[in-house]
Amino acid sequence: MNTEKSAALYTRAVEVMPGGNSRTAVYSSPYPVYVRSGSGARVTDVDGVERIDFLNNSTTLIHGHAHPEMVEAIAAAVGHGTSFGMPTPVEVEYAEALSARNETFEHVRFTSSGTEAVMMAVQAARAFTERPKIAKIAGAYHGAYDAVAVNNDGSGNLISHAVTGNPQGVVGNTVVIPFNDPEGSLEVLRQHADELACVLIDPVPWRIGLLPASKEWLDALREFCDASGAVLISDEVGSYRVGYHGAMQLLGAEADITVLGKVIAAGMPIGAVAGRRRFMSVFDPSKGKPALPHSGSYNANPVSMSSGIAALRLLTPEAHERIGQLGEQARAGMRAALTEAGLDWEVNGLGSLFRVVANSAPAGYDSAATAMKALYWKLLDNGIHLGDSGLGCVSTPMGEEEIAEYSVAFAKSLGQVLAEGR
Repeated sequence: MNTEKSAALYTRAVEVMPGGNSRTAVYSSPYPVYVRSGSGARVTDVDGVERIDFLNNSTTLIHGHAHPEMVEAIAAAVGHGTSFGMPTPVEVEYAEALSARNETFEHVRFTSSGTEAVMMAVQAARAFTERPKIAKIAGAYHGAYDAVAVNNDGSGNLISHAVTGNPQGVVGNTVVIPFNDPEGSLEVLRQHADELACVLIDPVPWRIGLLPASKEWLDALREFCDASGAVLISDEVGSYRVGYHGAMQLLGAEADITVLGKVIAAGMPIGAVAGRRRFMSVFDPSKGKPALPHSGSYNANPVSMSSGIAALRLLTPEAHERIGQLGEQARAGMRAALTEAGLDWEVNGLGSLFRVVANSAPAGYDSAATAMKALYWKLLDNGIHLGDSGLGCVSTPMGEEEIAEYSVAFAKSLGQVLAEGR
């Protein structure tokens, strides 16, 4: 694989950025492949190599790259001004479009990233309940915010998986519960019931395997929150794309507050907190100082709002159903290749999302993670861009041709990884 220009760019990058980047997730050893452009389902790197993009900027670009309607909407918005110190009509239009997607999205508040939206949702729950503690799933990722970066290392010790030196005062106010374990979760939650502001979940958490939450577990959490007064927050920054109404609705459950991002603007910076009026009222400044003041210079900027309107307009129920079916075809192809290879790896996901989970290290590899990294590079060699964690997704420009091409490349790449390990 020719990566001469990527190597040269990385040599320049390390001189001006720590590790050569501003985003840990895009780093790959010995250096990442740099992208020059994207169109539809494909990207072209700086050395001129074209690949089908199944990562789509960490699942954000549900309409692929440079979709003509998205480009037109964004260009028109930029032509009228990128941001103002006053609200704009397009903010109202976008809020209306987003609220219409789910009956629990009675009020919406915009931010500029998913991390910020999670942070504001947690603060909203604390402001509403006047309680200090939050609960989250062990191992789940909710962005770069101290309170939600707390994790469980498997020994019962609370640690931070994202922020070294997280203060004990922060760690001590975050309770960790097991995913998809109703009794285990309730046992922990009941110990802190009077102090919990919220239970924060991702109904399809990618970092712990992209397994959908069970109805039994979701019902148990809903019942606990109703009885205790804690706010149930669904972080669907990544998982909202699995259904027209979002992940919780698809799984037969209901959150008090939902956190959104990524696909709701399909390429522009965005985050949103959506929920029932009574919970969202903590943001309301119309009757004096709100319980939770919230500002941001780029919140609800007209470029992101316009991108969001175009993204939602294209994301019809029929589009959701079609890419969901393609996602299942992709998962089936990967599972067949893994079975043929004799590997116990899993392929999980829902709708247009999928993830390959490496459960064991094949012969010749020191860890499953090392083998997964090797698969990532082989896929690049064979014309496919997938996350080096095994995360992938289907975008609306894709069809059965792209899925078939992916299935062939996946089987070929897997065979090459195993052959090199022998």
